[in-house]
Amino acid sequence: MVSRLGMVLFAGLILTLATACGEGSSSNGSAPPLVSMSPGAGLLALPPPGTVYLGVFANPNQVPAPPPSILASFETSIGRTLALSTHYYGFFDDFPGTYEADDVAHGRIPIDSWDCQPANATVAAGNDDTAIRKRADAIKAFGHPIFLRYMWEMNLPSNSSFRHICYDANTDLPNGYFSPQQYIAAWDRIRAIFGQENVTNVIWLWNPSGAKNPLNFYPGSDEVDWVGFDRYNDGNVSMSATYTQPYGWLAPLGKPIMIGETGATQQVQQAFFGSGVSTLKTQFPLIRGFMYFDSLNIHFAGSYSWVIDSANLPTFATMANDPYFSAMPPP
Repeated sequence: MVSRLGMVLFAGLILTLATACGEGSSSNGSAPPLVSMSPGAGLLALPPPGTVYLGVFANPNQVPAPPPSILASFETSIGRTLALSTHYYGFFDDFPGTYEADDVAHGRIPIDSWDCQPANATVAAGNDDTAIRKRADAIKAFGHPIFLRYMWEMNLPSNSSFRHICYDANTDLPNGYFSPQQYIAAWDRIRAIFGQENVTNVIWLWNPSGAKNPLNFYPGSDEVDWVGFDRYNDGNVSMSATYTQPYGWLAPLGKPIMIGETGATQQVQQAFFGSGVSTLKTQFPLIRGFMYFDSLNIHFAGSYSWVIDSANLPTFATMANDPYFSAMPPP
């Protein structure tokens, strides 16, 4: 599961085999072979030992295209600049741009969440190479490190409000679930194209949901720099109970771990934030990045809110200013 040497050696061979198994067909036939794979994992951008990067997606009212001023205001309220900031894009959106420039100006590393739109089989077949190459060139021109997480939470099923546009009943699995084979093939092709374009400022973040065992979607150690999981405290339990299972799945991969999205309801935020440093330090040492989702959960009609209210903000600020969360990216 950790290494897929046969898949890493030659992208065209991967896609040819997938097509032979009935997994990668398209109207254009097999994908053309790619003559150079992406360089091996090298840009890790790890925080100093004994510290963790902290970030917040600050958009409590789910404002479309939230201005950078919302995050700036949040940083003022907790008395520090954050190390990470996450942004969400569709497959054909143009980025990086204003958000990432603001991050660099304030010393943050952007986490760009790049969603699917074409089915993974279509991407793997080479039909979207032009769009991928355009994105690779834009990120290369940006010139600063970016965490890139393609199709985060790929191990969750699609539904009417979540990724229905990405799902293809002909090439994916029944009941809205995505094909691990097609996802991996798409990931490999994206990485290969970025490699052809000599993009060296991407930190490749594989980021499934922590609610379901994701290991059959793992692209392999040669294709991933960091691993991560999204896990929310929707059961109003401890931080330890929230992260134990997904951490157990990912820790054996031996990669630095990013909590890509997390949240706690207001009734348990005091305990959740108050225990944050000790819990992460003693139980989850491979977690090197932590992104809090200060917003509503739009996929469940607002039934959960992870917004940090004024009563709990001081406890979050105390956690955020602890030396354990002090890591900032180098200039």
